[in-house]
Amino acid sequence: MKQNPLYGLSAFKLAYHFSGILPRPAIQALALLLGRGSYLLIPEIREALRKNLSLVTGMSGDELTELCRLNVSNFSRMLADYFYCTTGEPGRIKPLLGEWRGFENLKAARERGKGTILVTAHLGNWELGGMLLALEGMPITVITLEEPGAGLTELRDKYRRKLGIKTIAIGSETFAFVEVMNTLRKNGIVAMLVDRPPENSGTPVQFFGRETGYSSGPALFWQHTDATVLPAFVLRKNDGSYLSIIEPPIQMQQDASPRNGVGVNTQIIATIFESIIHKHPDQWYNFVPIWK
Repeated sequence: MKQNPLYGLSAFKLAYHFSGILPRPAIQALALLLGRGSYLLIPEIREALRKNLSLVTGMSGDELTELCRLNVSNFSRMLADYFYCTTGEPGRIKPLLGEWRGFENLKAARERGKGTILVTAHLGNWELGGMLLALEGMPITVITLEEPGAGLTELRDKYRRKLGIKTIAIGSETFAFVEVMNTLRKNGIVAMLVDRPPENSGTPVQFFGRETGYSSGPALFWQHTDATVLPAFVLRKNDGSYLSIIEPPIQMQQDASPRNGVGVNTQIIATIFESIIHKHPDQWYNFVPIWK
């Protein structure tokens, strides 16, 4: 899969710079132009998105084309808002939140005292969710894959730390698993993207009627800590504001075989996100093939 040239260290540095001096509408207009250009000029991105959304919705032809265009537009605006918020100024971030549902579910998980695993997908504005929770004083640790290209992981970590968000990059830190476990045992919150694990590492699940891989991390960490597992996502509304939703706890299943338990619970998570993504395919951002 060809890497988008805009997804690299130099491009991110420029975006961080201009997001600090331009108003939100200007940043969104620029991001929209660049996003649509990438979609048109890189056929691998276009073909992957069309295939993914076709399998999710059953659409084809002009209807699918229109959905893909909307998806790219929403992704560009989401990315623009990510850069807009990275200044770390609460005055920029909090006004973007139009509505928050289910915050009481997170409070209950914290009161339980065994740690919280927030599971999310490449849906909506997942980075904004972490920023909003950090501004509420929540001890957030983001579990992420190593970014492509030297220095990009460190750069993104730098801007997260401005808000008090810790990053653990899977693949670069030998003791990443231990760090996550310790965070949960101290009643911290870890946030994980689950719908696109590292290649050849996902647990097989049925997802929209076909087999693909989902991250086994949440199920593994739950087995070791009994942490509360909460689905969480942030969706863009028609007026440009965002709706943040934290769902009730997932009822994870005990199994006599730990290996079987990982598979069962990973499938439970995949099924929950299948339902959410089916409702919001225009905000599910995957520009690489999900089904091999």
